[in-house]
Amino acid sequence: MTQILASRLRAMGVVSDRGLQIGRLMDMTFDEREGRLASLVVRPMSGDTLTGIARDSSGNILIPYSAVMSIRDYLVINERVLAIQQLKTQPAGSPAEG
Repeated sequence: MTQILASRLRAMGVVSDRGLQIGRLMDMTFDEREGRLASLVVRPMSGDTLTGIARDSSGNILIPYSAVMSIRDYLVINERVLAIQQLKTQPAGSPAEG
């Protein structure tokens, strides 16, 4: 397993596996009970980036760590996992965005 220091990730660009520029990594959240990385806190490129994904009080996008495909020069995120996350956070009875 390759190890990467968290300090190297700060402000790293976040892109989707289809080339969409999502934003910059600002922070990460951890699940204390399970002892694992829970989500990435990403400052979006624009206000309309990934509407429907959970956000924090500052408007940063909360991307589940399970969506991370690779970490090299960029953090690459799986768009399918994000689509599933959008469906989970959408209020019941709301029409899907399209």
